[in-house]
Amino acid sequence: MRPFRHINAKTVEEALKLLLEHRGRAKLIGGGTDLIPILRRDSLSCYPEVIINIKTIPGLDYIKEEKDGIRIGALTKLADIASSPVIKRNFKILSEAAFSVGTPQIRNMATIAGNLCQDVRCWYYRYPHQIGGRITCYLKGGKTCYALVGDNRYHSVFECYREQKRPSACTISCPAEIDIPSYLAKLRLEDLNEAARILYETNPLPSITGRVCPHYCEKDCTKGYLDESVAIRSLERFLGDYALGKAEEILKIEKPESGKTVAIVGSGPCGLTSAYYLRRFGHDVTIFEKDAEPGGLLRYGIPSFRLPKKIVDDVIYVFQKVLGIRFKTNTEIGKDISIYELMTKFDAVLVAVGAYKEIRMNIPGEELVISGIDFLRRVNSGSKEVPGSHVAVIGGGNVAIDVARVLLRLGANPVIIYRRSEKELPALSEEVEAAKEEGIRFEFLTLPIAVQKKEGKISLTCVKMELKEKDETGRPKPVPIEGSEFTLEFDAVIKAIGEIPSVDFVPEEFLDEKRMIKAERITGHVARNLFAGGDCVLGPATVVEAVAMGRRVAFAIDKMLSGERKDVREIRTDFLFDRVNVPGFKASKRIKVPRLEIHERNLEREDIGETSIEDLKYEVTRCINCGCVAVNPSDVACALMALDAKIKLIGEAGEMVVSMEEFFQSPRGRLSDTEIITEILIPPLDGRARQSFVKFRLRDSIDFSIVTLSYVATFSGDTVNDIRIVLGSVSPRPIRARFAEEFLRGKALNDKTIEALAEMISSSASPLPMNGFKIKVLNSLLRRALLSELNPEG
Repeated sequence: MRPFRHINAKTVEEALKLLLEHRGRAKLIGGGTDLIPILRRDSLSCYPEVIINIKTIPGLDYIKEEKDGIRIGALTKLADIASSPVIKRNFKILSEAAFSVGTPQIRNMATIAGNLCQDVRCWYYRYPHQIGGRITCYLKGGKTCYALVGDNRYHSVFECYREQKRPSACTISCPAEIDIPSYLAKLRLEDLNEAARILYETNPLPSITGRVCPHYCEKDCTKGYLDESVAIRSLERFLGDYALGKAEEILKIEKPESGKTVAIVGSGPCGLTSAYYLRRFGHDVTIFEKDAEPGGLLRYGIPSFRLPKKIVDDVIYVFQKVLGIRFKTNTEIGKDISIYELMTKFDAVLVAVGAYKEIRMNIPGEELVISGIDFLRRVNSGSKEVPGSHVAVIGGGNVAIDVARVLLRLGANPVIIYRRSEKELPALSEEVEAAKEEGIRFEFLTLPIAVQKKEGKISLTCVKMELKEKDETGRPKPVPIEGSEFTLEFDAVIKAIGEIPSVDFVPEEFLDEKRMIKAERITGHVARNLFAGGDCVLGPATVVEAVAMGRRVAFAIDKMLSGERKDVREIRTDFLFDRVNVPGFKASKRIKVPRLEIHERNLEREDIGETSIEDLKYEVTRCINCGCVAVNPSDVACALMALDAKIKLIGEAGEMVVSMEEFFQSPRGRLSDTEIITEILIPPLDGRARQSFVKFRLRDSIDFSIVTLSYVATFSGDTVNDIRIVLGSVSPRPIRARFAEEFLRGKALNDKTIEALAEMISSSASPLPMNGFKIKVLNSLLRRALLSELNPEG
């Protein structure tokens, strides 16, 4: 074990005070039969600094029979519960559940509250860090539940779990935190409107990101561990295009007008995103744009063959006509109106301008070099003028690749010059592959050092490079090779080595020494009612990163205007527990995204074609809908839930009483780092009620169950009047089998009924590749429990 402080608490109040003092860095110990082995293995993601012993608190070890039921103190030993005449007489399934836990030694130490608060049983989660290295699974802060792609014999067969603040790997990897599994689940059900609503909760530009996003989500897709990642971007593009056509139905503004006004400078992805959320919050939004058409870099920086201008037009139309956002184009801030005037006229101002200014190369003759951004702007504005037939493009990012591909479509012969190797190219890999496929030549490990004009041609002096140790970017540092200078001749040279925002219109008091806006990077707040977001804060970023910041800033502005604090990421509590999509485990090939043949490609037509509906329906079934599939191991929880018990807690907010179902909002129970269980409350039971607790485990000397089942029911003869059925060790939480309860009510118990119920359980389960046997065990336990209680003496 690692060292920790051990404190004996004398009262509940003292224990609570210690928890508050050591938020997240303290653990309570009662019986200790679960905590001590975990500490020995050193498997926790955050090892406690303090252990608070609550066994020294008097008055928490009791079983009291009262008019309103039975009260059990949190520190009551399982052995005492198992042997208690009161428990045996009134709630025999609790007695049986307590007796089923481990060995006599364990039951003599373990407490009822400790059993409820046991950590999950999963060898990936509990794996000792000192043996073979750390396994950072989903529940320990990682992105992946390794049981999904590894050994899952004893894991959940009904549902998976996703933390409110830690969603699935794909969502964690997405800068915009799009709830990808949830909208794909709706797509599988062909509920397109609800899928679109979920997508728009965190990304109001899916038709755009579905075309130009680097799709970080696909790189971390759990399905990729099994075969190939899901084609999430293709599905997002389809759903985004669908939503544009159904905008009036999907994007209703439900909040009343707030009376507050917001000015946004810049109509790129950050500005549009902020405008969307602020308008949804009920604020009046006006976007100021210096160009003739809104869209910013989406319109003027990205070629139409990657992002058709019609898509940008459709998005702007929806923002104008459906959401009621105003666009004031041909308005240059600093010339037509100042920032100070906007701050006076509007309740809040957001500066969200893009990076339009090319970085200097600082080499002789640089004035002869054309700006890549300026070149793309001219072409996207309608110009077809080509600067020459043989053109060098300096750089390796997306702008450089776009420039070269545009030149090719204009009839030029471009050459991309990049100072590192192909492996270090920062551009999107599929765009690089498309450029190579189209025949564009690359000169790697080459650095231009001077430019001259000779007889109408541009002479570019270069030096060869070699890669050394990594620099601050994490990439190998390119170093010139002495004596390797050489000269290349071109008709024109275009540079695309990086961009910075042009913020000359922003008052000096709001700029830092690098001439970037001095904004808080999370909220975007600058000063007073001024905010900033996007490239002018982050530097050149991807569209999805701009979307993410646009949402954060919108929430910060709304908080200032309304005084309300909202979560940046809306929590979908109905999706905390969800079914694993079992068909996704089958080996399957990812769909091929259709691309135009090389001879068909031009400036205006989108390179990537529409994926067929059949392919999309197939692809969405490949998503596993993953989350944690560890199981909650508490046997007494299974019995207590069937008995409709409640749990009394004490915390910062005082005392509260919660139902067992409310308590198990996560595999570890809903107990926070600053709460303590003090008592279990079991209401009186109808004297005619029948109860049963059954458990299957590998051997009697361990308490790790494979399947448990509890039920409490009342009968009229053989007919079920009412029943509560709880299943344990088959889900991340003990679960009420409400579908089974509803089916059994009013039916006579017999072989036919139980057979139909078993079929229902099987069809409602989602067994993983290795644990389908659990369903057979569960059905066997269900038959044994129901039939034995139907004829108790038989």
